Amino acid sequence: MSNRTPAWGGLCPSPHLPPLQNGAKPLAWHKPGQFAWSRVLAWTCHEHRNTWYELCAAGGLAYIRRFKGDQLKPEVAQTHAWREAEARAVWLALLSGRAQ
Repeated sequence: MSNRTPAWGGLCPSPHLPPLQNGAKPLAWHKPGQFAWSRVLAWTCHEHRNTWYELCAAGGLAYIRRFKGDQLKPEVAQTHAWREAEARAVWLALLSGRAQ
């Protein structure tokens, strides 16, 4: 993960995804709506990227939410939900360029 320097001069506090690795696992993305509410556990940078992600938990499960495009009105999609340990493994794969 690389971090870029924001306008205020410090390092970006949120991770930036690296380039995809060969053989990266494609994730299935669906329209959001399975959960009425969710808690955000982790996120990637939204200031320096057109696509950013959140690891979310709800109802004893966890999933990844993807935002694309305009920060004020992004296109939103999410993965299906897994047990939290499985979702964290997929999250780490996304952060390392092994999932997309």
